[in-house]
Amino acid sequence: MKEDMKFPRISTPAEEGVLSVSKWLKVQVLLDISEMNELIKALPPFFSFPAGQIVAAENAFVREAQFLANYTAYIEALKKEELLQLKPLFWTTSLDMLYAMQVGENKFLIKPLKPVIQLQAHHFFYSELDKKFHPMVLSKESVSWGLQFSYPQIYEDPKTHLFSKVNNSLEFPNTELFLALTRWLRAHSMPTPFIVEGQKVNVPIRIGKKAFSWINVHPQLKLKGISV
Repeated sequence: MKEDMKFPRISTPAEEGVLSVSKWLKVQVLLDISEMNELIKALPPFFSFPAGQIVAAENAFVREAQFLANYTAYIEALKKEELLQLKPLFWTTSLDMLYAMQVGENKFLIKPLKPVIQLQAHHFFYSELDKKFHPMVLSKESVSWGLQFSYPQIYEDPKTHLFSKVNNSLEFPNTELFLALTRWLRAHSMPTPFIVEGQKVNVPIRIGKKAFSWINVHPQLKLKGISV
C-alpha cells in the first residue's frame, strides 16, 4: 500500500454522476495471517479506503498496518473459536478513481468514479437440500470465510453513458492490480476440499495453503460437522 496518506478530492454525485458497472469477477478466499502479509507485499502499491462507511477525513485512509492488524484479529479470533467481522474496503492504485462526498462536518463517504477492487467479508452457506456450497450468503446458518475480492468487467461512463470493456489500459489502472491479486491467489491458495458426511467436495471457494494447519477449529465448521 502507499503509505503517504492522501485524501480523494471532494465532490458530489451531481457533479460526477453515478458509477455503473457490471459482470463482476469475484474471488472468495480465506488466507492465513502470514499469507495475507505476503499477498500485500506482492501487489503493486495501492490505496485502501473504507467502503460504504461514513468516516472523518483523518480516518479515511486505511494504512497497511491497520488492515493487517484487522485481518490478524479476525484470524486469531477464528483460532479461538470466536467470530469477528471484516469491514468492506476499496483498493485502488490511483486516487483519481475515487472522490469523497461530504455528508456532515468532517464526515465523508468515499465513492468510486471508475472500477476499483471491492473487498467484502465473505460468508458461504451449505444447503442440505441441494448439497451445494453457496458463496456470499449472509444468514444465521452461514460460515464466515475470509474476504471476497470483486472487480467489474463492464463500465458505463456516468456522463456519456457509453459502455466499454474494462481492460488493461491507462483508463483502468486497477486492472493490473486485480490481475496481480488473482495471479498470487492461484499460486498460493486452492479450491477448498471440504469434507461433508464423509465425502470430499472441492469447492471454488479458496483456502490459503498455510491455513490447513488450523482451519478445522473454525467454530461454524465444527457446528455444521464440516471439515477440510
